[in-house]
Amino acid sequence: MSVTTRTRTRVAVAAIGATVALTLTACGGGGDDAGSASDKADKSGPAGTASPAKDEEAAAEAKGGESGSAAGSSDKGKSAAPGVCASGTVKVEVKAVSTPVNHLLVVATNTSKSACTAHGYPFLRFDQDQATTPVIDKSRPQAPVTLAPGKSAYAGIVTSAADGSGGTGRKAKKLAVSFQGPGDGSSVGDKVDAPLPGGSVHVDDQAQGTYWQSSQAAALKW
Repeated sequence: MSVTTRTRTRVAVAAIGATVALTLTACGGGGDDAGSASDKADKSGPAGTASPAKDEEAAAEAKGGESGSAAGSSDKGKSAAPGVCASGTVKVEVKAVSTPVNHLLVVATNTSKSACTAHGYPFLRFDQDQATTPVIDKSRPQAPVTLAPGKSAYAGIVTSAADGSGGTGRKAKKLAVSFQGPGDGSSVGDKVDAPLPGGSVHVDDQAQGTYWQSSQAAALKW
């Protein structure tokens, strides 16, 4: 073999070796880099971590659950602002009346040393009723009743229909009275359990009450 031929053979072998080395490098090293990049993407992407939206949603659900639990665990009304008649500063009594028939009189007396206002109408619940007794809209006074110390506001209760049209009646043994705050119609203070005259009263689905009035006559005219 000539010198020229041997030289060409060596060059060809060297070229083949270089090509093989480059191929192995591309297959080996490149794959590792790609895998590392893929792993990083998986760990930093949506599949690897909780999204901010899901975190906020979970926090809102937890907060809502706590609020709902706290609200459901208490039947107390909001604290009354100064000058608002509510439990603690007002004594509540329920009195029997001879006329009109099927009526009771609720008397709220201011026992504090400052004037207070009886807003709206009393929320009345007989026994374990979930809903309050409906109010007679026409009994709304021109202005809320303000009580000086020692003075009283009055509300009438129609316990049942006088003509017997009130449907099936029942004997109620308890009456809970709550006061309203100004404007929003929500209850303020705690409910007051007021004893019924004689220990019980007959009520039916026609039972209803009046707004707070400044006199007994105004409360019993309905």
